[in-house]
Amino acid sequence: MATLRNQLKVFLVVAPQFEDVAKDCFKDLGITVSSGHRFLGGVIGTREYCRNFMKQKVEYWTECVTKVSKAAIRAPQAAFSTMTKSLQCEWEFVQRVVPDCAETFVPLQHAITEQFFPSLLGGVVAVEEKRLFQLPTSLAGLSIYDPTETAVHAYKTSKQGTATVSEAIKGLIAFQHEQHLESLTTARKMRTKAKEDDFILKFESIIPSFSPDRQRALRRSLKGKTSTWLNVLPLQNYHFDLSPLQFRDGLAIRYLRDPPCLPPRCDGCGTALTLQHALDCKKGGLVIQRHNEIRDCIGDIASQVWTHVIKEPVVREADVNNADDGLRLDLGIRGVWQPQVEALFDVKVIDTDAP
Repeated sequence: MATLRNQLKVFLVVAPQFEDVAKDCFKDLGITVSSGHRFLGGVIGTREYCRNFMKQKVEYWTECVTKVSKAAIRAPQAAFSTMTKSLQCEWEFVQRVVPDCAETFVPLQHAITEQFFPSLLGGVVAVEEKRLFQLPTSLAGLSIYDPTETAVHAYKTSKQGTATVSEAIKGLIAFQHEQHLESLTTARKMRTKAKEDDFILKFESIIPSFSPDRQRALRRSLKGKTSTWLNVLPLQNYHFDLSPLQFRDGLAIRYLRDPPCLPPRCDGCGTALTLQHALDCKKGGLVIQRHNEIRDCIGDIASQVWTHVIKEPVVREADVNNADDGLRLDLGIRGVWQPQVEALFDVKVIDTDAP
């Protein structure tokens, strides 16, 4: 038998009451008989065996979150990408193939809220903020979901989506690929719609706990769809990698929090320094420098597509007697709308949360 060439890798999982009988039947073949074993990234076996398996997995993930939290102190953007793009996906997969495992994720949830979030933002995180961060970025969250909640629905959705395959394996129906794809698509759509509705209800229940100013900022983030930057990988070649200060300042503006390590006084005018003042001050707010950085960034990206990109093109020459009569824009890019026709762009920096 080809499947028995390497007998040490053959496992037979049976119910506990049949374990002794199975061992006696297969003793000459050297098959390992047990009441549980890992299988395709998940586990099959008795409830107790599955619980112990999940407990070990959660302990490992909790340790990983602790390590990522320590890394987030110095590299918050990289740690955030690690959590959302990689680590979180590991337990979400296992949740789809192991039933009734929600309660085992409580230590992991505690590590996320009590270790990772404070390290990511560089300061104390309030209870209502922790709840908000566990919503999608499109709903002003951080897309770091509560594993105790995702576990409840993940297995059910997976089971509904693979119902055709399960029935075909049992011999109840003849397998049809089109029918399987249809049931899989239907299950995904139903779960996606249910998640969206649930997230919206949570957002509306959380937002009243914030001050009116912060409510306005959160709703602006939602309606303005200003969350794309959080979903971008920190690629250095495209200048998408942000320094710890830049990343945390971005989160501070998004959630209207005071940035960490904010000086007590503005170095430009001496006024008490707050986030609002830092964005508005013409002396210490570095408005011109922020404007020029945006202009240069757009120009660099445009130069990868179009060959003729110039900064500060002259629209109207200044009068000899009146220097203020001249007119310059920020960028001139040839070929954007029509071939060989120059399009002019002007950059403006505004404070979207100004009173």
